[in-house]
Amino acid sequence: MVSDIQLCSRFIETLDWICQVLIRHSEDFNIALVRIAYGDDNSLGETYGAPEALRQLSSLTHDLQTSFRRSDLVGREGTDFWILFPYTRVTDNVYDKLLDVIQGSAHNNLNIVEREIAIFELPLIYSKALVKPDSSHALLKHLKTNQAALASHVFRLANL
Repeated sequence: MVSDIQLCSRFIETLDWICQVLIRHSEDFNIALVRIAYGDDNSLGETYGAPEALRQLSSLTHDLQTSFRRSDLVGREGTDFWILFPYTRVTDNVYDKLLDVIQGSAHNNLNIVEREIAIFELPLIYSKALVKPDSSHALLKHLKTNQAALASHVFRLANL
């Protein structure tokens, strides 16, 4: 649980810094932000009970962090997982990497709820935005509210 908090804290601090950089230099910075939403806030708790759902989600945060590269950061907000994914357009395919990691996850118990995955290319979002989010919390709220318009990819993995 402590490592989950530390990972999320590092994620938020880094995302705050990235927001400030993107306000000034969005064209020079390739980074994707991925949102993995595990059902709604109550579905896992109703299925497993709150303590077990919390334990599973905390464990998944750590597993996702170790499954990606050292340069990728994972944070969790309730049942939403956020992954910062620096990329180069030529060599990295965020979509394929995500599917590989999620399908190979040891957390098959969490597959009982539908997962919605959205990929946001932050430089494009900041270059087109009239009002550019200046903090991690503002950015995450903006992306969740406007996901349909801002995500470059959205896909669902159905429950088992």
